[in-house]
Amino acid sequence: MNSKFKFVNHSCGILTNNKKSLVMDPWIEGSVFNNSWNLLVKTTEKSIQNIKDSNCIWFSHEHPDHFNPPNIKLFGKDKEYLFQKTKDKRVLNFLKRFSSNVHELNSNETFELNNDFTIKVIPFQDLDSFCIIKIGDKTILNLNDCDIKSKKELIEIQKYSGKIDILMAQFSYAIGKSNKDDTQIRKNISNKILENLNYTISFLKPRYVIPFASFCYFSRYDNFYLNDSANKIDYSINFLKEKNPDITFLCFYPGDVWDLKSAWSNNTSINKYKSDYNNISPISIESKKYDLNILKKVSIEFINQTNLKNNMFKFYDFFNSKYHSIYFKLTDIDLNLCFDFKNGLYQVKKIDNNLQYCELASDSLYQLFSSGYGYDALMIGGRFEANRYGIECLNKIFKFQTKNYQNQFYNLEDVVPRFLKKFSKYTRINPAR
Repeated sequence: MNSKFKFVNHSCGILTNNKKSLVMDPWIEGSVFNNSWNLLVKTTEKSIQNIKDSNCIWFSHEHPDHFNPPNIKLFGKDKEYLFQKTKDKRVLNFLKRFSSNVHELNSNETFELNNDFTIKVIPFQDLDSFCIIKIGDKTILNLNDCDIKSKKELIEIQKYSGKIDILMAQFSYAIGKSNKDDTQIRKNISNKILENLNYTISFLKPRYVIPFASFCYFSRYDNFYLNDSANKIDYSINFLKEKNPDITFLCFYPGDVWDLKSAWSNNTSINKYKSDYNNISPISIESKKYDLNILKKVSIEFINQTNLKNNMFKFYDFFNSKYHSIYFKLTDIDLNLCFDFKNGLYQVKKIDNNLQYCELASDSLYQLFSSGYGYDALMIGGRFEANRYGIECLNKIFKFQTKNYQNQFYNLEDVVPRFLKKFSKYTRINPAR
């Protein structure tokens, strides 16, 4: 057996066994989440070539730091792609534009690369999934962004995986929902992520842990402050190692190769990351400015789509009307706007900071109304500020768009089964897709 793992970047690694190779979640270049994040380290040309030469590429979910559409064309034609089964076939149909070799995997279906190399994919929550890889005599659990919250979920995962040799999981926050002065909120989020990861590790007891899916940074002038409390890899490993002294924690730098068994020193890679963390700075990107007429148009289209896809919207609107309006301060074109579901966007002279408001650039507002993942991109990318009431209103207004993008609709035939599920043994692991 000749197995190895090559770390490419962020959440991407390549597993190879007897000349068969599997790439996981390649985001290799470019800004993501409406130009909000960038990679901490540039991907090596050799790693990009390794991806081009690989047999299969698996994507865990649709977020662009795992599935980045502009990167797909770099991987060559007719690449073998793997993705979980979904109702909308959105990712599947996109990949079919580049390859005739796209596999939609049912939950827990075994995909075989060779006799000693298989992958199973299990859906998680609304969009995500995790995978279980058997390579030689090793079992790898790649949780990527799956936010495990309970012992019940861990027991269920273990039923699928059995004993785990190598665990791969996220170690820092991937959300920008806090204002500039909310440093303590970000510290609390960071601490909670490590505490949850520690609980997962302590329960599953893998032999090795590879913390990953966090080697990026908030890269714009309007969100750069969010880096102040992000978990760094050296601190994260020290924290987890102290609580799990019998487990080996591995830190890999882009381009590093490991044979899945030999001793590995983290010193070199950690020192490189320390230098990279110290050298990050905001990136200046010329963003498109959208005028009021265009913004009004997309806000009306947003309202029409919300009503069209959710026949219970008026019911929710009646009980949540106080949350269904919000003020927007546009930082790049110096406009004050208000939105509600009756009028769409309209201009106002002044905004009272005691009312619900959100401050952002016009390109972020445009995407918020026009894209199915506009709300996710805003909350994850963090290119905005809002007061507490404003955050509540954003959550209520854009919940319909966000859930619709995840194939959940506020229609009677959809809501009743979801409500009944709350009283069943339903968990977020392996939901119906």
